[in-house]
Amino acid sequence: MRRELAAAALAMAAGLAQADDHCMLAFSQARDTASSVSTATGGPDWAALNQRFNAAVVATLQADGRQVHPATVATPPPDAQAQAQALLAEADKLGCRTLTETAIYVQDDMLVLRLRLYPLLPELGNGTTIVGMRVGTPLFVTQRDLPANAVTRIKPDVLGEMMAAEYLRHDRR
Repeated sequence: MRRELAAAALAMAAGLAQADDHCMLAFSQARDTASSVSTATGGPDWAALNQRFNAAVVATLQADGRQVHPATVATPPPDAQAQAQALLAEADKLGCRTLTETAIYVQDDMLVLRLRLYPLLPELGNGTTIVGMRVGTPLFVTQRDLPANAVTRIKPDVLGEMMAAEYLRHDRR
């Protein structure tokens, strides 16, 4: 049993050593909520807002030398579990160990802009076998809560750049 645990620890360490610490998979998911600023009621194009926000975050991180791979997810997802597994598989294939999530949505009459970064950790199966990846507790979260009607005035590209810069300052500490 000790030998198996040691072998698993070595395999895990080898896999993590091969991964690029600065490789990130960045995804965004538009959320057109049932609110006064829904697309259905003449509100903004949530997919476009989220894409601009995500693109700004990606560009800022790439400008700092991070290897960032943007990912698109379906909205709403036909199968959320399968979509999450596909994101993890893509991150694993690319050797990324960080998942970057960007989001713009309305909740409780507040416009929320959020950037979260999660570690991607090995998922152990029976005993000592690494069977995939799992998402850990967020490493970093920054969020802006604004009145919902601010959606017509925000500049998601500027806010994405600012919030990514906050992460970069935090990561250098």
